[in-house]
Amino acid sequence: MAPSWRTAKKFFLTFILVGLTVGTIHLTRADRPVDLNPIAAWTRDVAAPVQQAVWRAAQAVEAGTAFVFSLGRENGRTRALEKRVAALEGEVRRLRAVEAENARLKALLNYRTARFEASLAAAVIGRNPDNWFGTVTINCGRAEGVMPGAPVLTPAGLVGRVLAASQHTAEVLLITDPRSAVGAVVYETQTPGIIHGNLSEAGGLKMWYVSKDAPVRRGFLVLTSNLSGVFPPGIPVGTVTRVEEEKSGLFKTLYLHPAADLNRLEEVLVLLKKQ
Repeated sequence: MAPSWRTAKKFFLTFILVGLTVGTIHLTRADRPVDLNPIAAWTRDVAAPVQQAVWRAAQAVEAGTAFVFSLGRENGRTRALEKRVAALEGEVRRLRAVEAENARLKALLNYRTARFEASLAAAVIGRNPDNWFGTVTINCGRAEGVMPGAPVLTPAGLVGRVLAASQHTAEVLLITDPRSAVGAVVYETQTPGIIHGNLSEAGGLKMWYVSKDAPVRRGFLVLTSNLSGVFPPGIPVGTVTRVEEEKSGLFKTLYLHPAADLNRLEEVLVLLKKQ
């Protein structure tokens, strides 16, 4: 009797398990429509806003985490772009400087061709910081035919004369140095005088020994004269900015602004003696 009872018990339990399995598969099938009871439906409706809030919070956290992890890459890209922009800006400045230099050299060449046969273009390579308006150094010397006394100018006007020359450099005495003397004439009245550097006004000029009767006014142009033994006549020297009567009552003193921008000299023209 005992074995038969255990067999029946096993059979019964097996039947129950198979039935539960089949029932579970049927109830959890994906395409099976679900009918919610009122309590389950009410629970879902109540929990829906909370579920939505949690879902959105999770999305925000996910987006923030992605942003934080991408900061390193974005910063690296930004730094690379900044370096690229800086390099391009430097290249633009360099090209503009080259363009400006070409324009200056072209103007210098045209001026030389039109007025002077024996001349040489030179670059300014040095300036005395203790006497800014006294002298400059150029990159041409005796080997290029530059000798002391040679006039130096730009298309705008007179610069000075060569004071000393080595084989490949020369020192130029500017007209604004008090040691300089230039025979000149007022273009509008043909009134002569002598120009020196103005000690009281750095970078300015004074024209001495101008006849007191000469009708000279501010804005008149002053040129090198035929009486100058160093400079060819007709080169612009400066413009009259002020006229003063001398205490002696015999002459006027003219204050001039240089025609050439002596504060920004980069290239000059040296007039050479004809062979």
